[in-house]
Amino acid sequence: MKYVAAFLIPLIFVMSINQVLDNDTWFVLAEGRYLVQNGVHYTDVLTMHEDLDIVVQNYGFAMIFYLIHSIFGAPGLYAMMMVLNFVICFLIYKICMLLSNKNVNLSLFLMVITDVLLAAGFVVTRAQMVSYVIFMSLIYVLELYVKTGKIKYLCWLPILSLLQINLHASLWWVLSLVVLAYIVDSIKKPKLHLQGYKTKPLIVAGLMMLLSGLINPYGIKMVTYIFTSYGAPGIVGMVNEMSPFDLRSIFNVFTYVALVCVLGLYIFGNKRLIRVRHLLMLFGFLAIGLNTIKGLSQFILVMFFPLALVYKNVKIEGLIDAKVGRNAIILWTGVMTICLFVAFGVSTAYLIEDHPSDGVVGAVNAIEKSSGGNKGVKVYVGYNNGGYVEYRGFKPYLDPRAEIFLKGNNGKEDILDEWLDMVRGKMKLDEFLDKYDFDFLIVDYYHERNLYEIEDDDYNVIYENDDEKIKVYEYIDAKK
Repeated sequence: MKYVAAFLIPLIFVMSINQVLDNDTWFVLAEGRYLVQNGVHYTDVLTMHEDLDIVVQNYGFAMIFYLIHSIFGAPGLYAMMMVLNFVICFLIYKICMLLSNKNVNLSLFLMVITDVLLAAGFVVTRAQMVSYVIFMSLIYVLELYVKTGKIKYLCWLPILSLLQINLHASLWWVLSLVVLAYIVDSIKKPKLHLQGYKTKPLIVAGLMMLLSGLINPYGIKMVTYIFTSYGAPGIVGMVNEMSPFDLRSIFNVFTYVALVCVLGLYIFGNKRLIRVRHLLMLFGFLAIGLNTIKGLSQFILVMFFPLALVYKNVKIEGLIDAKVGRNAIILWTGVMTICLFVAFGVSTAYLIEDHPSDGVVGAVNAIEKSSGGNKGVKVYVGYNNGGYVEYRGFKPYLDPRAEIFLKGNNGKEDILDEWLDMVRGKMKLDEFLDKYDFDFLIVDYYHERNLYEIEDDDYNVIYENDDEKIKVYEYIDAKK
């Protein structure tokens, strides 16, 4: 019952705060559908723009994602997320058990707090869940190598690299940073607190890992794609997860408090058991997380498990007095956890919907009806809602794949900057509309106020959702 409670509590927490499909779901499904039906492509096929170079850095995940959805629908995608989260928990537990010499209760405790904090901001129906599994798998096999000295565990490095580059390439370089931390700690320098273990096999495995990253449909472009996407001004200013860390959100406050607590535990813990590799990962991923919120996920994953080594002799069960019935507390906690898991599972299965908001669905339905199902019409839609337009078979102006709309990636035009200039009033509406000659406009008041009340006789409102403040305009030829 102790294991049941520990592994189900994070899943219950996920279900209590997240009962919807992520907004990126829709363009990933559209991508996956095209990939399954037509194979890998090198120019964008989802938007109305022509000849945009593209690297589908999550092509493998998109195909799996689409196939799961084709068979099981939205509940299948949600279940996939839950299964991956369970695997993440299991890997954290195994790492903690390895470091703590099988201190079960401490390992379960660190597992729960790690995943609960991760779930508060990063457990979603996206490719990053697969990346977290690969990330923690890498740390586990490296810790096995350090503990046993057996080279066989390093054989997993090129395999994990191959999986990462073909499932979610944008986080491939993260694996290299982890290996680098272990290489540094392998140099035996007691005065510098470097642990010291066989370095050469680790370097060879690291090089094999780098080479295996080139085995993908896009070659070196897949490896370097992150450098032409990360830190672009347009993306940083618009995509929340790419913004720098600050304390204006509850999640960031909790993360900050967790960091302070962990640093305090390091200070008062057994200094001889603190490892340089763990500190390098802690502060390295903290630096990335301070620069971009998305980077906090890896920081959270490496923040707690080193404490299993520092406090391996601490007996958490001793905090509960046996006289009050320790076994009874564990039993009833397990029973209550199971009941809550079933209740949340049933309610989530009932609430999960296979579409975004009603306003977005209504807007696309209106276009489909007015166009007579013609998928060739030109649809203006902003950053947030373009993915669902693509999922329904239309080709929009923009979608949430922000990086493909940068000239450095598509080789043609900075479309994202153009859109930002338009919504911010730096570009005239007439100039923008004349350039593309849209057949329909899907306008969101909260992001495109200058278009929401457009004064143009060539456009007529055919749909409006007052609750979500979404309108659809149809172009009318003035000569007809």
